[in-house]
Amino acid sequence: MLTALLHGKAGRVEIEGKAVAWRELFRKREDLLTGVLFGRLPYLTADAHNAFLSLLLGGEIASELGTLQTIEFWPKLHSGKHRGFVEPDVLINYPKHRVMVEVKPPHAGVQRLEQWRAEVRALELEEDVASPIVLLALGRNPNHSSEMVAALQLEFSDARLRVVCREWWEVMRGLGAMMANACIQDSRIIQDWLDAFGLFGMANERAPFGDLFSHLSPVEDLSDSFDVLTHWRSTISCKNAARVIDWQSLMPLVQAFKSDE
Repeated sequence: MLTALLHGKAGRVEIEGKAVAWRELFRKREDLLTGVLFGRLPYLTADAHNAFLSLLLGGEIASELGTLQTIEFWPKLHSGKHRGFVEPDVLINYPKHRVMVEVKPPHAGVQRLEQWRAEVRALELEEDVASPIVLLALGRNPNHSSEMVAALQLEFSDARLRVVCREWWEVMRGLGAMMANACIQDSRIIQDWLDAFGLFGMANERAPFGDLFSHLSPVEDLSDSFDVLTHWRSTISCKNAARVIDWQSLMPLVQAFKSDE
């Protein structure tokens, strides 16, 4: 389905009497983004799975989880109040931990403490034998999210709750790094994720220019070139500054890139 969407072959679907392109529908439904991202998790190799968990949850938590057992999408958890239900986006079960995920798409909604509290409480009620709970808040965390995390972890300290807030740009950057070391199987899955993010208007950030320095040799021969570029950047921001560039000093940099094409 994702391949058809990416190539404009998914067609249209009728919703409330209106024909809507699947591509546009995908962009507006966070559930579709959730399904693409976590639905492919079981197909990663063990190394890539661990790397992805470290990206989402941090290395310390990821190292404790072990082998993935099951994934539940949009489980209905009894809230204990008037027989109501709450519905977290994903519930991932590991041997001794449960990871609950609340997803907010990049351009809509916001993470809320009240929603976190209701979902954690409902999951706690569902468990016959208490096991540590990890809550991943993915996307759209407010500026005061650290205060929300501290309050909730204190409230559910008996459940050994840990809360991790992660933003989409962090996931995008981390997946780019994973791709560099991934086997063919994992790289195909990662590319699917990046393509899906593209449909949601997320673009992978380009690495800062300074990250190229370590790939150039010998770096000391290029110091004059970088000094020129730094001066150029400072002058172009000034309306009345002289725009005289010492192009000759840039030649070692040009030659370094040309030789490595």
